[in-house]
Amino acid sequence: MARTKKNFEHKKSDLLIQIWEVLMQYGYEKMTLPIIIKELGISRGAFYHYFQSKEECVDEAVKLFVENAVVELKAKDNKTLSADVRLKMAVQNSINLFHQNQEQNRTINQPENAIFHQKLMIGLTKYLSPYFAEIIEQGVEEKFFHTYYPLEMAEMFLTLSNFYLDKDLFHWDTETIPHKITAYEELLNKGLGTTKYIGFFTE
Repeated sequence: MARTKKNFEHKKSDLLIQIWEVLMQYGYEKMTLPIIIKELGISRGAFYHYFQSKEECVDEAVKLFVENAVVELKAKDNKTLSADVRLKMAVQNSINLFHQNQEQNRTINQPENAIFHQKLMIGLTKYLSPYFAEIIEQGVEEKFFHTYYPLEMAEMFLTLSNFYLDKDLFHWDTETIPHKITAYEELLNKGLGTTKYIGFFTE
């Protein structure tokens, strides 16, 4: 029974990786169930063996994408460092990881992918937050951060960075971005109650 479940989950993960690629190729609105079935090379019955709907398979593809990203971020993390250094590195590693594929970012930011973009931002906030919260908790123990709500702080700041700092979404003028980043850093430092100012994007 355990082997069967393991095989099921392994096959499902493989399908989710393929579904992500189909999303990048067609976009959320144009990616119909017949297209998914054709691109995955499976029957309709096989699809429904793993997923109940297009929306569910997309939600799970987003979850797997972010979970794999968290694994990559943790692999670059150094828990021997102080929390302030770890947090700054985590922020910078996240930026590098999620912006390294420009073609993918352009696809995600297309107007017809608005629903998918929203799902991705929600997924990034939900599944990245525990990782960032753990670093904030370390900072509280080290008395570098002063907050009673590490998880909620992580959720709020990830939401803000994924939404407010998305220049493609808002079509911000390039010259205004530095001011927005500085304001974001100021808010983040105040929210965490840092004992020394951290320039998360700047030195």
